[in-house]
Amino acid sequence: MKRGYREGIIIILLISMLGLIGCGMEKPEKVYSSVIEAMSEDEAYAYVERPEGGLPVLLIAEGTYSYDEDTEAAITCRVYYAWDGEVKEIGTVESLGTAYPVRYDENWIYAAGGHFAAQYAVDDSQKQLVAVKYANENFDTDGNASYTYFDSENGEQETQDPSYFENMFEIYEKAKIVNFKR
Repeated sequence: MKRGYREGIIIILLISMLGLIGCGMEKPEKVYSSVIEAMSEDEAYAYVERPEGGLPVLLIAEGTYSYDEDTEAAITCRVYYAWDGEVKEIGTVESLGTAYPVRYDENWIYAAGGHFAAQYAVDDSQKQLVAVKYANENFDTDGNASYTYFDSENGEQETQDPSYFENMFEIYEKAKIVNFKR
């Protein structure tokens, strides 16, 4: 009798633990439903996973374009994230032109243009989207190029060396294009 009782208690505890674990893993469709339901007909959305895991970031584009047969891309999108069940718009990612769609990889969200590239991440302490790195190519009146770089460790720097800028573009081009849906 005691053995059956103990086995029953153990089963109940295991089921309870699984239920508790599942509670922390809400589906993004449920968490972000109010934002998605409020979208206009022209808007589209996508989820981007965070490197820390957990809830993905929600991206809302006001308009998209067919990048290829399988991809609806965007050059601008608003970024949303939820802390403690409260969804907050935390920033905007903006590329310059359809040749530079918003992209992502396992660590960052990217934007670019003909003369800039930027990496963005969610800052949980500030509860906002922040530029982690960026590179700008600048030209003087004589057409000479100079470069402005930023990273969170070294701050902003000016140089004539294009290598950081070129590296940022290589990383951007290797990242996946965000595929939006309606």
